[in-house]
Amino acid sequence: MQTINFTKLQDTSLCIYKFNYPNYGLVNYYNYDFKNVLVPSKIQQSSFNNDVLKQDITKESKILDITGITGCFDDNITTDFHAQFPLFFINRNTIKIPSKIEYVLRKYTSKKILKEIHSDVEVAVELCLLFSTQLVSTYYERLEDPTFEGWKSLRAEYLRDFLSFNSLTYKKVITALEQANSKGAILECDYNSIIGEKNFNYRLGEPYIGKGIVSYQLKTNVAKNLLNKHYLRILNKSETNPIFKNLISFYGDVTLPTIDQIKKEGDRLIRLKHKTKKGKIIKKLGKHSRSYFKDSQKYSFVEDSIEIFNYLTSNGLMIPEVGNEKSGGRTVDSFTLMPSWIRRMIKIKSMTHVECDYSCLHPNIAIKLYGGSKSHLTHADLALVLDTNIDIVKVEHLSFFNKKIWQMKESPLFKYYEEQEPNLLRNIIAEKYDSEFKHKITSRRLFSMEVKIMTEVIVRLNTEDIYVGYVYDALLCHPKNADRVKEVMDCVILEHDIKTTAKLSNAPIVTKLNDTETNIEVVANKPIAIHKELMRIDARLINFSDRIKAMLKESESKGKVLNFVDAIIVFGVDDVITDRALIIYDEFNPQSKYVVESYYLN
Repeated sequence: MQTINFTKLQDTSLCIYKFNYPNYGLVNYYNYDFKNVLVPSKIQQSSFNNDVLKQDITKESKILDITGITGCFDDNITTDFHAQFPLFFINRNTIKIPSKIEYVLRKYTSKKILKEIHSDVEVAVELCLLFSTQLVSTYYERLEDPTFEGWKSLRAEYLRDFLSFNSLTYKKVITALEQANSKGAILECDYNSIIGEKNFNYRLGEPYIGKGIVSYQLKTNVAKNLLNKHYLRILNKSETNPIFKNLISFYGDVTLPTIDQIKKEGDRLIRLKHKTKKGKIIKKLGKHSRSYFKDSQKYSFVEDSIEIFNYLTSNGLMIPEVGNEKSGGRTVDSFTLMPSWIRRMIKIKSMTHVECDYSCLHPNIAIKLYGGSKSHLTHADLALVLDTNIDIVKVEHLSFFNKKIWQMKESPLFKYYEEQEPNLLRNIIAEKYDSEFKHKITSRRLFSMEVKIMTEVIVRLNTEDIYVGYVYDALLCHPKNADRVKEVMDCVILEHDIKTTAKLSNAPIVTKLNDTETNIEVVANKPIAIHKELMRIDARLINFSDRIKAMLKESESKGKVLNFVDAIIVFGVDDVITDRALIIYDEFNPQSKYVVESYYLN
C-alpha cells in the first residue's frame, strides 16, 4: 500500500503540513491558511512562489503543480465538474491533454491564427492545450460508455475566466482549435445554447476522440500563471466549506493500494463475477481490443479502472472542489471519482475502512420534498412490487429523478411511482414543466438536500475529532468510529424528517454456514396456516449488501456449503412472500442477519 504521511508541523491558524511520498522519495511542504487562501512555505528548499498572480515569475520559482480532471466514473451521478489540482505535489506544472493535439497544433495550425491568440506562438499553443484539458474527462467517460459521443457543456463565463489573458482569448483559442487542417479539426462545437438550460457543447474532432491521454509539462509563465489564478479562485470558493476542511484533515490517515494489489483484487472480483453498481461485469481486456468482446458495454474493464486510478492519484490527490448549484454543492475529489471497487481498498490508519451510507436516500428525500406517502422506501420494495431484479432498480434510481418526463415514463420504475406514489409523481412532473431548470430541477433539489444533510453530519463528527472520507451520501471511516458515524447519520436524517437509515458496509463478514437452527429470530406475526411450519423473518432484518453477496460467493467458490432454508419473509400483516434464507453475522451491520436466496442468486 502507498502511504501518504500527512504531519502537522505547527499548531497555528496557518497550518503547515508535510506530505511524504515514500514511493517517490519526495518530501514537499504545503502551507494552508483557511482564512487567507494559499500561503507558500518558507521552510526547506521546496517553497512555492508567493505571488502566483504575477506575470513575471522567474524560472527558479516553483509554481503550483496543476492538472485537470472532470467527470465521474463507475457509480457516480454528476459529471459537470471542472478541473482541480493536486493536494500532494509530485510533478510540477504537468497537465493532462488529449493525445495528438500538441503535434497538430505545432505542425498544422496556422501561425497567423495562433498569433491572434498571443504574439508568442509558444504561449498560444499552451493556451490551446489548456483549453483541451477541459475535454480530457470525455476520454474516460467513453471508456465507461463506448456509445458516448464526447460532447461536454462549457459555459462561456467559465472559459473566459479560465483563459483570462484578455476577455477574447477563449474565443480566439476556440477559433484556432476549430481550424480545418489535413489531420482534421481538433475541436467541434454545436453552437446551440438555451438561456438558463443549455450552454454550447464542445467535443474533440473525430481523429482525436478516444486516442488516449498524455502528460504535458507547461513551459511558459503565461500558461502557468493563468492556471494558478484559476485554481486560486476554486480554492477561495472551497476553503470555508465544512466538507472541504474535513477532507484536508482526513487525507493524512489514508493509505492507497498499489497497482499490484488492485490487479489482484480485480482477479478476485472476476472470479466472483462481481458487478459494479451500474450492473457491469468486471473483466480484463488482456491482450484483446474492445472489439474482441461481443458486447463490451456490459463490462467494466480492470485496465480502464486502473487507468482512471492512476489519473486521479499518480500526480497526487486532488484538491477537493465544491460544485455549483447544478450539483447541489456536492464536493468532488479523487475518491468520489474513483471506481468504487478500487475505492474500497483504501485504508485509514492501516485499517480497512468502513463505509456508512444512507439506504435509498434520494427516493426518500423525494418522498419528503414532493408529498409522498411511503416511509423507509427501499430498492427491495420496488423490486418486489415490480417483480424485477433489485440491481435493475438500483441502477434506474441513479438517474430516474434527473430524467426528462418522457424518459421517466419509459423507465421500469415509472409504473411503481404512478401506482404507489401518484401525488409525488404528479408534483415532480409539474415542477419539471414549470421550472426554469426544466427536468434538471428535481436532481438539483435532491442533491442540495443531500449536501445539507451530509454537511451537518460531518460538522458534528468533526467536533468529536472524527474526520471522514466523503462520497456524496456515503462516508468512509475508521472501524472504531463506525458505530458513532452511523449514529450521527441516523440522528441527522431523522431531524430532517426523511425516513431512512444509514448502513455499514465494507467490513469482513462471518457466515454461519452449517447452523440454520440457532439464533433464528422468528417474527411474532399472525400465522399463516399453510406455512405454519416455516420460520417467519421480518423483512427489515434482511441484508441486501452487494459486499455480503460477493463474500458469500467467494466462500462458496472455496467449497463451503451455504445452507439456505425455507422461510416466510414478512413485510406486513398478510403481506408475505416465501423464500429461502441464510443466517449471517455482519460485524458492522449486525441487525441485518439474513440473506435470502433469491437475492443471492440474482
